[in-house]
Amino acid sequence: MKKIFFLSIPFLLFLLLPFINLIFVVPYSTLINALTKEETMTAFGLSFFTAAICSVLAFLLCTPFAYLLSSLKKKNEFLEILIDLPNVLPPIITGVLLLLLYGRMGFLGRYLSKIGFEIPFTTSAVVLAQLFVSMGYYLKVSYTSFLAVDRQLKEEGYILGLDELGLLFKVYLPVCKKGIVIGILGTFSRALGEFGATVVFAGNVYGRTQTVSLYIYKLYAQNQDKVYCVSFIMIAISYLLLYITKKLLNNVDY
Repeated sequence: MKKIFFLSIPFLLFLLLPFINLIFVVPYSTLINALTKEETMTAFGLSFFTAAICSVLAFLLCTPFAYLLSSLKKKNEFLEILIDLPNVLPPIITGVLLLLLYGRMGFLGRYLSKIGFEIPFTTSAVVLAQLFVSMGYYLKVSYTSFLAVDRQLKEEGYILGLDELGLLFKVYLPVCKKGIVIGILGTFSRALGEFGATVVFAGNVYGRTQTVSLYIYKLYAQNQDKVYCVSFIMIAISYLLLYITKKLLNNVDY
């Protein structure tokens, strides 16, 4: 075991050194001041607001599909690869795809523009960008949770007269509630840190589309101390969300 530990040291150093280094360079004397600035608070507020909406939409849109996928008698590789595709695509490409679809000259955007509804470079664009890149995580977790449900429960539901919709709401969701919560938290975390698709599709407009990630990008060329402060808080928030998710995962009872 000692030999394996020594072989693992390079990985541990590679992983930990950036975080340890940040701890020593953060200007703690100005930390509170930097975080209470109106621009910083606005960016955090917008990020939490849009990530929360994104998480709710992921639950509403993806849960029925995850149930459908888990109910198929044979695995559908095309669909399984499709739900993983947003996870492996470069986020900037995702932003381009959304812009091509919802932009003023896009397939849907041209019709939306005629009725005065613009999506690109608005808060709605932030939500859509976050949703597209993060919903795959929720789908994967909820799908796995549904697969783990005892098939006998489904048979008993049929005996009691439940249809597929009744099974989803009265059997699967209650049984998989911890897995669903984990999926929502993971989606929220992923949406909170989204950058590439957002900057292409939504832009970087203060108070409207400037999330924390975009705010840090803007600060990078202006104020390094603020970058360190905001990054430090974002890492702390991300760690807390992961900690809660892991705690729930360790106690999952499907």
